[in-house]
Amino acid sequence: MAMGPLDNPQRPMEADAAGTGSGNGKGQIAQSTRQNTETNAETGEDAWDEKRLEEAMARLKDMHIQLRNLRTTIPRLLAPLTTKQPSPEALFREFSKSASTATQEVQQFRKLMAQEETGKVLEHARKSRSENPNDIKPWKATDHPDWLTRDE
Repeated sequence: MAMGPLDNPQRPMEADAAGTGSGNGKGQIAQSTRQNTETNAETGEDAWDEKRLEEAMARLKDMHIQLRNLRTTIPRLLAPLTTKQPSPEALFREFSKSASTATQEVQQFRKLMAQEETGKVLEHARKSRSENPNDIKPWKATDHPDWLTRDE
């Protein structure tokens, strides 16, 4: 007569962990979790736990703030040219300063967009949106008055 996993008194915990034990569901959950972990490891996907999702939201907020601030880059760049300057040297100095600031802001945003983690966050958002397209509400700045303040 063949012995099943429950018939072996020396290994009762392994039988439960395999999902064939007491029937309370804990073994099945452990097996499902183990299968998901193995599947994620095989596909190279990382787990998106609460901490990682919060970090991703902070990254997206920072990207949004930086992108929003880039909308005023050209007006700020040209501002020294639209005001009366005391001398051509002062005009050059102010324009150079605004050009340098604009360049730094654009480079900072490009660096953030080029980071591998940003790509992962955007891909995860794209995948999540395609898997659950219902009940996605448009974002409104009026619903979030503090959206432009960075979390410290």
